[in-house]
Amino acid sequence: MKTTASPGGPIVLVTGAGSGIGHAIATRLVSDGYRVLGGAIDDQEAAALLQAFPAGLTPLVFDVRDEDNVQAAAKVTRDAFGEARLAGVLNIAGVITNGPLVDLTADAFLKVLSVNLIGIHNVTRAFLPLIAKGGKVVNMSSASGTRTLPFTGAYSASKFGVEALSTAMRMEFAPLGIHVSVVAPGLINTPMAGHIQDELRKVPSLAVYAAPLGRFLDRTVQSAAHGIAIERVVDKVVKALTAERPAPRYDIPHSYLQDVVLMRMLPIRVREALVRRVLGLVAS
Repeated sequence: MKTTASPGGPIVLVTGAGSGIGHAIATRLVSDGYRVLGGAIDDQEAAALLQAFPAGLTPLVFDVRDEDNVQAAAKVTRDAFGEARLAGVLNIAGVITNGPLVDLTADAFLKVLSVNLIGIHNVTRAFLPLIAKGGKVVNMSSASGTRTLPFTGAYSASKFGVEALSTAMRMEFAPLGIHVSVVAPGLINTPMAGHIQDELRKVPSLAVYAAPLGRFLDRTVQSAAHGIAIERVVDKVVKALTAERPAPRYDIPHSYLQDVVLMRMLPIRVREALVRRVLGLVAS
């Protein structure tokens, strides 16, 4: 493991450090004096991290989906840092897929679950012995972890799972003195928003979904144009990491009316009927 980290600061693991939210979090922590272990999916991404961070960050190559791979990365970390313990494990790596469930293949579904949910378990379990008492585990959830919209079933299922897994972690890790929080933003202004839109432009296999998908795409484009600034998400993650007693969850709604009031408080039948009417998911 080639390290550029400067000695002395707290050590934090950030998965998905090569891009998006993970990269932004790594940047903030390095500037704040942390020694960051930046999770990279391959050697190319690790090299890019070394170039982006001349000091303060140590790339750590592993695939969160591969249990043996993650365990090996934890061993490398233990060998490199000896008795030093991690101040936190930030599970940020994630992927997304969108579209009708009838077009969702098992492989595509498995990838989302493996990265977004099982990957969090793999990483946390492997690095748990390295986390200091009083240390933090911060898991990236989503507004989709508490409410579901059409055409987001796979992603939402993975984030509902993150919520459940994090709740179990919080209770089970309490005797170890380790705090667990989730950060749950709405639609963020990142390159992933473009990927979401590209997937929604695919022609569905059933014609009945063509018009509703178009309406959903239009709303997604409008929302992305006013998406949550990535800095707000970084602020919440850093708050969860640095608080003496962090909150169990940090919500960052894109729209309080939609994400909280309409999608959580309305009765299920009313809520679903409203969404179907807006998108045109009605019987012909």
